[in-house]
Amino acid sequence: MSTSAALTQWDLVWPHGSLSVQALGGMLAPVTFYLHDAAGERAVSPLQVTPWQPDPALPGILRSLRGSWPCVPFGMTQPPADLPASWATHASDSPWDHGFAANHEWQLVARSDSSLTIAIDLPAAEPIARLEQCIAVDPDAAAVSVTLLVHARRAVTLPVALHPTFTVPADGVDVLGCGFSHIETYPVPQEPGVSRIKPNTQAQGLNALPTADGALDLTRLPLPIKTEELFQLVDCKPPFVLRYPTGTVELEWDSKQLPDALVWISNAGRDHAPWNGRHYAIGIEPANSVFDLARVATPPAEHGLAQRQGIAFSPERVTEITWRLSAR
Repeated sequence: MSTSAALTQWDLVWPHGSLSVQALGGMLAPVTFYLHDAAGERAVSPLQVTPWQPDPALPGILRSLRGSWPCVPFGMTQPPADLPASWATHASDSPWDHGFAANHEWQLVARSDSSLTIAIDLPAAEPIARLEQCIAVDPDAAAVSVTLLVHARRAVTLPVALHPTFTVPADGVDVLGCGFSHIETYPVPQEPGVSRIKPNTQAQGLNALPTADGALDLTRLPLPIKTEELFQLVDCKPPFVLRYPTGTVELEWDSKQLPDALVWISNAGRDHAPWNGRHYAIGIEPANSVFDLARVATPPAEHGLAQRQGIAFSPERVTEITWRLSAR
């Protein structure tokens, strides 16, 4: 364990990699995989760590933003301006963007040479009482598995997402993606005055997102333009694959629980602090949600995501959500 005024984290090292888990937000990153094959020895560290130093003046989720964390409930607490008139808006269930657990410190529950278990208890007003994460490494492979246990205080259906966010290095990453039925674009420009993708429409491929200037190809990052984009891949068939110069990374999850993937492209499009035009990342967020808006907005019945109601939780059972990150 290492500590500072702002951070606590726990580390694991095994023959095929190393990882850190941050108490704040229960965030997993960095993760470095060591690859050994006929091509020699290589290392790939796919999860992003934001380029600013931990800042206690920032909201909890932004203070030391990195890697992956669970969002229960998932989404924003304020609707964007200028939603289409067919969308209804409503008050958020709580004041925490992406949930209480994404903004507060988790506690270490147990550890071994190959796993860490952390947990957080939520306030009494929250319908979820407790979250636990077990982060386990594969002793024989460059792979990490995460099990999230959700303990409900009362019966509730909530939008849920995982939030793996991957680095986009200067020498690039190929976005090979996964199978899906179609793409739903965000109902408004994700970053007003910056985002390029046409809002509130559908697309068929990552190589042809519609913009006012023609198709935008997102299969190779970074892009030559500054932008911020958010869209949802519907009916995903994991794994989602990214190819880095030093290795190929695969993200797997249970698509029965989390049927879609919300994709966030951050390509230096935010000039304001703490982003300051220097943040490059791609978020691949397995989700059961209407974008990141389900807590504050409802689309019309004919919208392609209208049936994404979230996961039903009950105090009579613990809900288990699993995902896996690996490299080759």
